[in-house]
Amino acid sequence: MRCVQYERFGDESVLQVREVPAPLPAAGQVQVRVAFASLNPVDFKLRSGLLRFIGKPARPAITGKDFAGTVSALAMEVAGLRPGQRVFGSVNAMGGAGSCAEFVALDAGLVAPTPEGVSDEVAACLPVASGTAYQALVTQARLRAGQSVLVTGASGGVGSSAVQIARSIGARVTGVCGTSNLEYVRSIGADEVVDYRRADWRAPGRVYDVIFDAAGASSFGAARPHLAPAGWYINTYPPPSLMAAAPFVRLFSRQHAVPFMLKTTAAQLAELARLAQSGVLRPRIARTVALEEVAAAQRDMQEGRVSGKVCVRLAA
Repeated sequence: MRCVQYERFGDESVLQVREVPAPLPAAGQVQVRVAFASLNPVDFKLRSGLLRFIGKPARPAITGKDFAGTVSALAMEVAGLRPGQRVFGSVNAMGGAGSCAEFVALDAGLVAPTPEGVSDEVAACLPVASGTAYQALVTQARLRAGQSVLVTGASGGVGSSAVQIARSIGARVTGVCGTSNLEYVRSIGADEVVDYRRADWRAPGRVYDVIFDAAGASSFGAARPHLAPAGWYINTYPPPSLMAAAPFVRLFSRQHAVPFMLKTTAAQLAELARLAQSGVLRPRIARTVALEEVAAAQRDMQEGRVSGKVCVRLAA
C-alpha cells in the first residue's frame, strides 16, 4: 500500500511517499480501507519530535491519526462491525502506523460507524479536532446552558468545533481569531468575536466560566483573573509549567487548570457522528490534498497558513 512515512524526526522534508505492506488486523482489531485522512497539529509535532517528553512514535512511522473509510477485514471476535461498512476513527500514532495510508489496522474500540448523510471527508475531520473540543467542554468542564466560554483559535479545527458545540449547549460564546476569520467565527455561532490583532480578550472586567485555549495562546496565570471562582482553564498545547501547576491549583482553589490530553473512545466518536449528522458540527475544510502534498500541507499548518482542516484523499 502507499503511505506517507518518516524514519527520523525533523521538518517536513523527512516525509516520504512509500510502498509498504498493508497491515493485517490482529486480535480485537479491524482493518479499514482509508478513503480520507485528515491532518492535525499533533501530526507535525510528533514528526518533528516536539512531543518526545510524552513519547516517541515507533519508526519508521506513518504520519496522521484521523481517517474515514470502509471495513476491509476484521478479527473473528470483533462484533458490531462488518466488511464494507463505512467507519471513521483515530489511530494510536505512537505505534507508528498512522492514517496517511491506504489501509489502517487498529483496535475496534477506536472506530465508529459513519452515519448516513455524513461524508467520509467530513467524518475524517472529527476524531481529534472535534473530539478535543467535545471532551474538554462537555466531559471535563461540564459546560451548561447560560454559562460563558471563551475560545482562542476559534477559526481552527479544534476552536471552530468548540464554538459550535458550546453554541449547541446554549452557552454564551466569545471567539478569538484573526481579522480574516471574524465573519466565519460569527457565522458558526459566536456571540462575540475578538480580533487578537487589534484587541486583548484579557481586558479588565471580562470573566468566563470556561476559557478554552485551543491556540495555546495564553497561560493559567494570565487567564486566572478572568475565570469565574469555579472556572476552568483548558489548554490544548500545555507547557510543562501547566502540568506541574495543575495539581496545586486543585488543592488550593476551586478553579481548574487542565493540561489537555485527548482520549479517543468509540462512544465519543459515536457522539461526534451524531452531532455531525444533526448539523451541529460542520468542519471547515480548508483544502484536500494527495499523499504527495502532505509534507507541504504540514509545513503550511506549522507556519500558521491554514485555517480549518486539511484532508488527504486516498480513494480514487
